[in-house]
Amino acid sequence: MRKIEREVELKWRRATIKNDLIFTWLFFENKKLTLRLLQIILPELNIKKVGDTQRENNQKKNKIYRGVRFDVLAEDEQGRTYDIEMQVANNDDLGKRISYYQGKLSAKSLNEGKKFFEKRDTYVIFICDFDFFGLNLPMYHTTTRLEEDINKVVDTGEYNVILNSRATDFSTVSIEVKAFLEYVRDNKVTDDFTRSLDKEVVKIKSSTEVRESFMTWEEKLAEERYYAGKRAKEEARRELVINAIKNQEKLGNSRQDIIDSVATFLGIDKSDVEKYYDELLIKK
Repeated sequence: MRKIEREVELKWRRATIKNDLIFTWLFFENKKLTLRLLQIILPELNIKKVGDTQRENNQKKNKIYRGVRFDVLAEDEQGRTYDIEMQVANNDDLGKRISYYQGKLSAKSLNEGKKFFEKRDTYVIFICDFDFFGLNLPMYHTTTRLEEDINKVVDTGEYNVILNSRATDFSTVSIEVKAFLEYVRDNKVTDDFTRSLDKEVVKIKSSTEVRESFMTWEEKLAEERYYAGKRAKEEARRELVINAIKNQEKLGNSRQDIIDSVATFLGIDKSDVEKYYDELLIKK
């Protein structure tokens, strides 16, 4: 496991704002940065203030990781709620992810006994290190439209914004958005906001508490991946041996001939073949 520890240590040294823990910690601890980020992404809302951001706990309470679920929730002075997500890997499921997070926000946007028109607006913001839609745009917006007339927008009070740090054409967004996305992509500091972000990231990475949280969590994940991979290899090996045994049985060979033949063909111990052969007999 020392190899895992070394790998995790290297990952921590290379970690930037794109790292889930750093991103969440950054905006959870600093309301001013959260407010400024929202103002940059959604200037038309004229947001003046945000309440305490929260880290959503989708995991069981964990003292080491402080119950972190990798998203940042915020509420502005008008009751609009925001879920800000950092997404580094493209798993081709962004639409369903957005729907899922919108569902979480919407469930909290209408208090019991209130009318539907009182439902608070909800915003899901995905900051992606890839271009999901492939149009080379730095920012995408989704809406619900009528299939029979795409000019008709259905007012659901749910808004989605997808930022693309891999864009090369920033002509459709502000200088501030461009600077932020370049910071996400290359850790490049070009204005006051990215300078503030970078300063906080450095501070976070110097924190013993955050580092220990990161190391413990990443080591746990690495171990889980290691053992999952090991189990997968064992299962694949088992399937290979059993199929070989079945093929030999079809030829009418005896038990010992099958064991000798499969062991020789696959280059494994006869005891392993015997184990799987007996397992098949029990199932029959």
